[in-house]
Amino acid sequence: MKLGILAAGIVAMASAFSAGAATTVVDLGSYTLSYDDATVLGGMSSNFSSSDGSAGFSWTLPSSINLVSAGGAATSANFSLPDFTITANAGYSLGGPLTGFLGNLVYTEYGTDATTSAAATGQASINGGSFVAVGGNLERFETVSFANGSSGYFASSATVPTGSFTSFSVKDLVLTLNASGGSFASIIAQPQNELKISFLAAPVPEPETYAMMLAGIGLILTIAQRRKKREA
Repeated sequence: MKLGILAAGIVAMASAFSAGAATTVVDLGSYTLSYDDATVLGGMSSNFSSSDGSAGFSWTLPSSINLVSAGGAATSANFSLPDFTITANAGYSLGGPLTGFLGNLVYTEYGTDATTSAAATGQASINGGSFVAVGGNLERFETVSFANGSSGYFASSATVPTGSFTSFSVKDLVLTLNASGGSFASIIAQPQNELKISFLAAPVPEPETYAMMLAGIGLILTIAQRRKKREA
C-alpha cells in the first residue's frame, strides 16, 4: 500500500508541474504538498489540522490582484494561481469532502450599466488519473447599495464528493476579472482574501495493529464463551 501511495504521488507531481516551475515541497504530517510558488500568490500562507480529521492549507490573495475600469471601458485581467499536488504520506489516508474556496474579492460598480464579474477555471486530477476541467464563475454578493451603484464581493466554493484518495492535483488554475460600463467599476483583493483547500486526513492502522486488534477480540470472545459454559 505504501508503494502504491508513493507511485501515485510521483505520477501526480510529474503531471502537475511543467518544466521550469518553481516548486516548493512541504511535509505537513499526514500529507505532502507540492506547489508552484512563482505565481502572484507566492508561498503558502497557512495550513491547519484538527482532532476531527479536517485538514487543509491556504494562500492569501495579494492586493496586486485588481482590475479598474474608468469611463466605461471594458477591461479584463488574468492571474495565474498555483499548480499544486497533495499526496498522502505513509500511514495516512486522505478523503472527502474535498473542498476549494476562493474569495472574497471586493467589487465596486458606479454609474449606469457598470458591471463586474470574476471566474476561476483550471484542471484537476485524482489519484493520477486524467485531468478534467473544473471551476466557473464566482458568486456575486451585494453588501451595499447606493445611488447609481453598489458594492460587494465575489466568492465561491466547490466540493468534490470523493471517497478515499492518495493524491489530488490541480493545474492551469486561472482567476479572470472583468469590469466595464458606467463611470467606474473595480475588483480588488484584500489581505483577508484567500484560496483555501480542505479535506479529511486520518491515520491508517498498520497490519500489526490489525493483528493485535483481532487477537484482542478473539481473546474477549473466548473469555465470554468460557463464562457462559460455567454459568450453564
